[in-house]
Amino acid sequence: MENSNNILFGRITEIVLNKNYFLFVLLLCVFTLIPISFSGIRDNFGLAPLILSSTIFLVSILLRYSVRNSINYLSYKNIFSIILINLSFYIVLGSFSYVSSSNFSFDYSLSGKYGEFLAKSPYYWNSYNAGILNYIDIIFRTSLPLFVILVIYKPDMVKKILFNFFKSIITKIFELLKIIINKIDIKKIRPQRKFFEDKITPEVDIKKKSIQNSLQSKNTNEIINKNITVASTEEIPNKHDDLLDEKNINFTNDNNVFEMKKITTVKEDFEDNKIDKFRYEKLKWPRIDTSNLMVSKKEELSKDEITDTKKIIINTLAAHGVNTTIEKHTSGPSVTMYQLKPGWVDENEKKRVKVEQVLRREKDLALALGSPNIRFEAVLDGVQNSMGIEIPNLSPNTVDFKEVIEFENLKDSEKYLLPAPLGQGMDGIPRIIDLSRMPHLLVAGSTGSGKSVFINSIITGLLSTRKPDDVRMVLIDPKRVELTPYANIPHLYTEDVIVDTEKAVSVLSATVEEMMVRFKILEKVGVKNISDFNKKMSKSHKMWNILVVIDELADLMLQAGSEIERLIVRLAQLGRATGIHLVVATQRPSVDVVTGLIKANFPSRVSFAVMSQIDSRTVLDGVGAEKLIGKGDMLFSPIDNAQMSRIQGVLLTENDIQSITSQWEPYNEKYPLEMLEILEEENINNTQISGDSLYEQAVDLSSQSKTLSTSLLQRRLRIGYPRAARLMDELEENGIVGPGEAGKPRRVLVG
Repeated sequence: MENSNNILFGRITEIVLNKNYFLFVLLLCVFTLIPISFSGIRDNFGLAPLILSSTIFLVSILLRYSVRNSINYLSYKNIFSIILINLSFYIVLGSFSYVSSSNFSFDYSLSGKYGEFLAKSPYYWNSYNAGILNYIDIIFRTSLPLFVILVIYKPDMVKKILFNFFKSIITKIFELLKIIINKIDIKKIRPQRKFFEDKITPEVDIKKKSIQNSLQSKNTNEIINKNITVASTEEIPNKHDDLLDEKNINFTNDNNVFEMKKITTVKEDFEDNKIDKFRYEKLKWPRIDTSNLMVSKKEELSKDEITDTKKIIINTLAAHGVNTTIEKHTSGPSVTMYQLKPGWVDENEKKRVKVEQVLRREKDLALALGSPNIRFEAVLDGVQNSMGIEIPNLSPNTVDFKEVIEFENLKDSEKYLLPAPLGQGMDGIPRIIDLSRMPHLLVAGSTGSGKSVFINSIITGLLSTRKPDDVRMVLIDPKRVELTPYANIPHLYTEDVIVDTEKAVSVLSATVEEMMVRFKILEKVGVKNISDFNKKMSKSHKMWNILVVIDELADLMLQAGSEIERLIVRLAQLGRATGIHLVVATQRPSVDVVTGLIKANFPSRVSFAVMSQIDSRTVLDGVGAEKLIGKGDMLFSPIDNAQMSRIQGVLLTENDIQSITSQWEPYNEKYPLEMLEILEEENINNTQISGDSLYEQAVDLSSQSKTLSTSLLQRRLRIGYPRAARLMDELEENGIVGPGEAGKPRRVLVG
């Protein structure tokens, strides 16, 4: 069955690519148009043959364009839409009559008898007796097929429009009913008094009224006293009315109703000052303009280049006894992927060529194509019996930040909580991720591969689409030059960009404290994560997300390895529920920098071009990153997909960054925002900047004797010689022990 389908597809492709294809199409259209010359066809169907002929011509053009460019324009949706458009046009023609004395006339309408039925049934009006309702009716009938097309392509939008429409109608109806009820004076029907009540003497009536008035005044005084008590209770400063218990108390006396709502009891154990920082304030933030960002020129991939590459691949593999075919190709900005289908080993078509036989010919293909950076995909997601081979384009295109950030309406979209533009995929479609779902991102790549540009694109993407109420940032840049342009934005959660290692440790410690405070707040409110908190407290409080960006992890690990690792792992393990997300980048993806604990807590990873397969395995747990061509070419491994996807990263220039940050800088001083509380210690212990967790024990050991040796550290701390020697060097640098002499222990300087 599969073989027959392939033969049919090959036959159709051969016909479409024939140079006489349009001649065949023209003859078919003429043959379809011939029935219009018969009066019986015109009377029943009108201009239907002409519409059918134009439809065939349009579909034929789309078919040829789809086959030549390997783009599927003839999907079921598109074909059905063309049919509905022609039906709408056919109904419109059914409302027009054309009577002529010539032989070419229409007795009913331009759409014939059936078209007039679709347009005018059951009234069959004409231009002389038509009313406004008839014109509204023909507009509705014409628009109905177009509405079906809208439902096919935009079902969510149609649902939203219809929901809002019916909601507004129902709201108006209820408002009208309320107005009518308020205007109607409903008289209260009182029960008839008994006969003996009419005989009450005036003295008894006066006494009864006085008793009722005294009871009424007594109840009123009680309620006033209670209101005064509540008012005095509410004068106590309490900033968390939404976290208080509410009770409704009603007092009734005959026809008089006294209501006192919202009598509250304060939860005294709640820490007021901690939740105060999240109290919602409606501030006016600017809407960022991205129209001035850079747009580069694009060049389409040459068809001759694609054809020649296909021939080289098939001929090279065939020369080594590997039978393959190329189904289609997908062109990206810098790389084109060809879908390679292994052929049959025997003539009976029962056994295919093994995938390993194709993979063994990688170097032969690289030699034939003149490109060392070819990469194989043994399995394509959703495609059966095909594998992919990725080959760099001779003239790659640049992916601009503007075209990715404006691809979707991210500013008002609820689809992405923290949108981050990545670039363009192999299919040429912009790729955008939600950092809140990652929830942490590990970025690696050698120098000059596009790592820092990627970090800048994430930050600038959030600046373009999200306000400081939504996300605050902690930027740590040991290189001192990459993230400093963001020093004056209101999104910054610290006073400045962190460039010192000692301060980086303090900031990460403060972020951990912030995380624990948020957990306590979530516990008090009774929710599990930041999303539920913002939904429950939407009218009074809003907890913003925190993005921690570290541009160079290797430098931090070199100076304060154990402490940095401990803080990063703690944030990565617990930060997701409290809205804390990490983006950590490094140019040295070795196991002493990207440790096992860090890798285990960063499920989403991005790798740019690296030097070896070892580095690729360290970052992605698989090979492939060593085959990337650099300049923003990346492999993205998300948390929700086991298969890596190749993406060309965006190009973000300094002018683009300045264009975005300059729109935020005036608001940095306009609105004073909450900042991260960093605990300043008077004396910073050397253990905080030490690269070894056993440093403090080594200091305690040195205080127990007048001399200290490396072998003593080995025995007492049960460590090896290299680590003991490093500890001894750190003790010497900090002035705790003296310089070493060959064969003698070191003298302890601090008693």
